[in-house]
Amino acid sequence: MPAFDRDSRIGFIGAGAVGGSLAVALSRKGYRVVAVSSRSLSSAESVAGRVVGCEPRETGQEVLDAADVVFLTTPDDAIRPVASSVSWRPGQAAVHCSGAGSLDVLDPVAEQRAARGAFHPLQQFSDIDNGSKSFPGITFAIEADQQLRGFLEEAARSIGGNPVFLRPEDKPLYHITGVMMGNLLSTFVASAAGVWDAFGMTRAQGLDALLPMMRQVAANLEAMGLPSAVSGPYVRSDIGTVRKHLAALEVGAPDVLPLYRELALLSLPLAVEKGALSRERAEEIRAILEEPKAGEGSSLSSTGDTIPEE
Repeated sequence: MPAFDRDSRIGFIGAGAVGGSLAVALSRKGYRVVAVSSRSLSSAESVAGRVVGCEPRETGQEVLDAADVVFLTTPDDAIRPVASSVSWRPGQAAVHCSGAGSLDVLDPVAEQRAARGAFHPLQQFSDIDNGSKSFPGITFAIEADQQLRGFLEEAARSIGGNPVFLRPEDKPLYHITGVMMGNLLSTFVASAAGVWDAFGMTRAQGLDALLPMMRQVAANLEAMGLPSAVSGPYVRSDIGTVRKHLAALEVGAPDVLPLYRELALLSLPLAVEKGALSRERAEEIRAILEEPKAGEGSSLSSTGDTIPEE
């Protein structure tokens, strides 16, 4: 099996934000990105227009015919069908970019004696131009057949990423962390900003007000780590404020109340770990938070996530 290196010809099947961003970033670092296809030829043309020497192709098979390493940057559910729909040659490699999927989705590739890899950038992508600049400092989760591991590790490092190698059984939990910090963080922000509707402002005004705070939280986490960056009424043992929060949410934003309870409960062990909250005081706050109204439950509090001993 030939080695894969910077001179290997690279192709992309899928010209969305992830595929396009990778194609542009790799090309800027001297990798030979030669072909791209998509369900829409115009999308392939858009990516190819950003990459010197890259040609838009009408079909995935045309990409395979032109490339040595082919990235399948399609939606997750389409990876196996796409891999099965084309003819691979021995000595070629297929790489998917799913965070949750393992190498088994590329079994049709292995059956044709081509190498398999998974290369997932732990980042949120919305468009190609911004996405192609967002790789420095991010983590790439890699799973690969032996002959492809070095190539993918070097590719991640070349565009500024930090590669980590995962086992198949690690992938779902790893991907959950990305979803929590991407999709669900955005949803959480929407919930917090939406509370502004309850006191006569707008969600847009709430977002404008909260964004600077989010940036500072990120800066604190980067500078101080966990649990040192944890703050708020739980760290301060401010029981009166907690009671006010619960009462206000019950009246003004009852749909947010269960979320508030669950996150507050999860914050208590961190406050104790930081040394800012005694175990006894934490249990007092827990008891208040676990007083749900009729019909309201607290699912996370029943998982055994207890306050650690001092």
